[in-house]
Amino acid sequence: MAKEGFKLNEICEAFLDKAMEIYDVPSVALGVMVGDERFTGARGYRNYLTKDPIDKDDVYHCASASKMMTAMGIMKLVDEKKIDLNDRLVDLLPYWEMEDERCQRIKLYQLLCHTSGMHDVPVEDWEEKWSEKVVDPGSIKRYVTSDEVIKGRMLCEPGTGGFIYSSIGYELLGAVIEETSGKLFNEFIKENCFLPAGMDNTTVLTIERTDGSLELEDIDKLRMAMPHERDENRNFIMAKYYPYSRQHAPSSTLTTNVADMLKWGRFNLDRKAFSDETYDKMWQDYATVPNNGEKMGLGWFMREQDGHHLIGHEGTDIGFRASFWMCPELDMTIAVLSNVSAAPVKRINKAAFEEVTRSL
Repeated sequence: MAKEGFKLNEICEAFLDKAMEIYDVPSVALGVMVGDERFTGARGYRNYLTKDPIDKDDVYHCASASKMMTAMGIMKLVDEKKIDLNDRLVDLLPYWEMEDERCQRIKLYQLLCHTSGMHDVPVEDWEEKWSEKVVDPGSIKRYVTSDEVIKGRMLCEPGTGGFIYSSIGYELLGAVIEETSGKLFNEFIKENCFLPAGMDNTTVLTIERTDGSLELEDIDKLRMAMPHERDENRNFIMAKYYPYSRQHAPSSTLTTNVADMLKWGRFNLDRKAFSDETYDKMWQDYATVPNNGEKMGLGWFMREQDGHHLIGHEGTDIGFRASFWMCPELDMTIAVLSNVSAAPVKRINKAAFEEVTRSL
């Protein structure tokens, strides 16, 4: 319960001003929800090179924050008893099998919590992957049966190596959604996540916004936040590509704004997607993240801050960073978006949480 005189807008406006002084980023967008109170705001430039200001409603690419949506889609099918968390992946995808025979023992829940031992696309290959501009509806199935996946070597026996992050694992989950539901991945996620949550400016199909074009000049005309990197002198430059490829939609292609991310928070804090039992399964501790000690649920990370339990996900891609966290105890959601590689959005999110909770 907020203290008498709690003024969320004033706190967040001042925080944003301070954040832009401290953190060297082209722009930052902030969304904060505490109970029924909401704040959305932004500072900086949508396009740093043209000095076009960012607006609080402008859309950012959110990278791996997409994985929350994919996990929710899987858990919806689990809740409806169409699939089971202990199902073997090879039974859910009859057309799929790797050369590595250990794939026969991958279970659905292990893909969700990154304990399957599945390999991943090396970071150094990201730019090449994003330059492919794959847009056709059959791309997810084609990707999971490509040599990159099928001929890849698993990193360990499923369930024995602890937490090993894998975006390829989430492309496979997207394929499970398509195979089980009979719908395209983007259609299923829209129907079961975005529409029920009231998220009317969110998609995993970026080409819906751009009439099919992924050229930077066309995206710029639509006033989407543009992707930036740094040159050798740490000056901001435009990234070479907009990070979109339809085959990676289950892991990486969410585009949204902070207002819609607050709707996502409200939807899940109120447990509107499915039964309490399924939410409890999703937010259990299944693994520990080695580098920071956070816990891994089914598609959601969990951490502690100032004695409070938070649930959320980060996103990192060429030109963008995203940070989304909910605190059920405080009925709070904080979303931070920025449009440069390596923007310290998690640090900003943690600082915003500290600033807001200090006044509660």
